[in-house]
Amino acid sequence: MADLIEVAGLSRKDLARHGQGLAKFGAVGVFNVATEFTVFGLMIAAGVTPVVANAFGFLCANGQSYLANASFTFRENGKGAPLSLRAYARFFAAHCAALGVSTTFLIALGPAIGLFEAKALAVGVSFVLNYAMSAAFVFGRQASTQGK
Repeated sequence: MADLIEVAGLSRKDLARHGQGLAKFGAVGVFNVATEFTVFGLMIAAGVTPVVANAFGFLCANGQSYLANASFTFRENGKGAPLSLRAYARFFAAHCAALGVSTTFLIALGPAIGLFEAKALAVGVSFVLNYAMSAAFVFGRQASTQGK
């Protein structure tokens, strides 16, 4: 996990400073995971392949995640983070790493431990990476001034 933090440009001191943000990000994430698992499960039940179902579940949860995190997690001075297509593109790109992790877990571990168990493991692994990327490259002060 330390490597992920360093790759994202956050030190342990930065991570400690972001404790409240991590908690809010986690709360939003619960709803995002529920959306993603619901879409994934419905598509699996409809006979869609696991990789396609995973990607579609990710896309549905990603839009919801951007709006909720901008409004709740990364608020400053009582206002939500500014919304823009440019910021969403950064958010989407940053979170595609999580889709890669999730898909890799499904392919590598799904047959051995089950699809839903592999997906649950992927959520845990990608949590810190997603937050760090969102804080540093999407909603951070530097990122929000670039989006204007």
